[in-house]
Amino acid sequence: MVRKNKRSKRKPLKGLLAFLLFILVVFLLVRPIFRIGYKKLATTRPKMTTYKNVIRGQGYTILNQSQFYAKNDGIVVYGAQEGERVPVDYEIATVNFQDDFSSQKDDLIRIQAAIDYKSNKRSSEKDNYQETPEIRKTIEKIQSSIKDNDFQAMISDINNLDLITPHNVNISELSELLNEPLESLEEKKEDLSRALSQTRSRYVSTFPGVISYIFPAGKSLNYDGSFDKFTLSYLDQLHFSPIQQSGVKVKKDKPIFRIIDNLQWYIAVSVHNNSKLKDLEIGQEVSLVLNKKEAIKGVIREIKEGQAKEGVIIIAMEEGFEQNYTKAKQNAEIILKQEDAYTVPAKAIVEQKKKTGVYVQDIHNLVRFVPVKIIAQNEDWAYVKKGDMKNKITIGEKNQHKQVQTITYEDNIVLDPTAVQEKQLIN
Repeated sequence: MVRKNKRSKRKPLKGLLAFLLFILVVFLLVRPIFRIGYKKLATTRPKMTTYKNVIRGQGYTILNQSQFYAKNDGIVVYGAQEGERVPVDYEIATVNFQDDFSSQKDDLIRIQAAIDYKSNKRSSEKDNYQETPEIRKTIEKIQSSIKDNDFQAMISDINNLDLITPHNVNISELSELLNEPLESLEEKKEDLSRALSQTRSRYVSTFPGVISYIFPAGKSLNYDGSFDKFTLSYLDQLHFSPIQQSGVKVKKDKPIFRIIDNLQWYIAVSVHNNSKLKDLEIGQEVSLVLNKKEAIKGVIREIKEGQAKEGVIIIAMEEGFEQNYTKAKQNAEIILKQEDAYTVPAKAIVEQKKKTGVYVQDIHNLVRFVPVKIIAQNEDWAYVKKGDMKNKITIGEKNQHKQVQTITYEDNIVLDPTAVQEKQLIN
């Protein structure tokens, strides 16, 4: 009995030793992992963004336009608003001259008196005013001109009425005029009458277009059917001092309005030190961003290459006229490519078995390698493809393409890939 009890006590002891031996073996097997793992490492998540491959430069607005200038000092009356589209022959403005024409009128009266004297049309007994058929006819013409809004004809008739109305003119004032031939006096009368009738000037549209009273560029960016002058050196030397016509007074030779063809306009983008110029082609559709506003569409019309990495791109614009016709020069970006992407720190990118990727921390806190496809990269950041709806990207070369899982916005990316190994336990 005693021997049996001793044997039964030995069995639990053997089982305990076997368990301890198993624990020792397991510890020896996982010891390397524990020695490597359980590091505290910094991680970050990918940032969703939009990748843009752009060519940056200065954008110059080239317009098919005509600019009109005041012929005299005067008071202007406008018939169209800023940005209004008008048809051809539409009266845009009328300038009423402010000049004093009294001396010219006096000269005209003396010339008429000299003509009458030499023609024996007026005698001393007719010096007093009488309403003749000629006067009545002239008054009727004035009334008709007022009714028809023909102000220039009205002014001409008023001047004529002033001439045919008797005036007391001293014969001594006509001594020089009486020495001239009658034909010469008639010519002087006609010239002076024509000048006096033009006391206002009308300005009408020469083609259908948009009216503007803002003058940012003068004639420097006018399109005349050719883009030859819009070289890089020409655009670089342009300086603009925008002016705007305001108020009712205008000065002689100053601009009063311009009419612009809103269906045909261009942006010339001057580019310095950009190797992407070689990626452009005539006829290529592009998106253009001006002063960081909303992108507008256009088609490349001409490419003027200068020295290496320099040139001018002429883009025929298809939209955005209303927002840009008053601006001569703006910051410009030609968008070559645009797509949704992730940004990750460039230092997190690692190569493994000829594959580019990053180390991420999975839900079990183990490190695993995840492939990425780089779109662009600089010293600080890498733009990588976002993947499809299932977070898959296509990798490989030539005909050996295959789809693999890539990163998601929820992944924790290890910032220092040199400090870890795949399947290592971290954090």
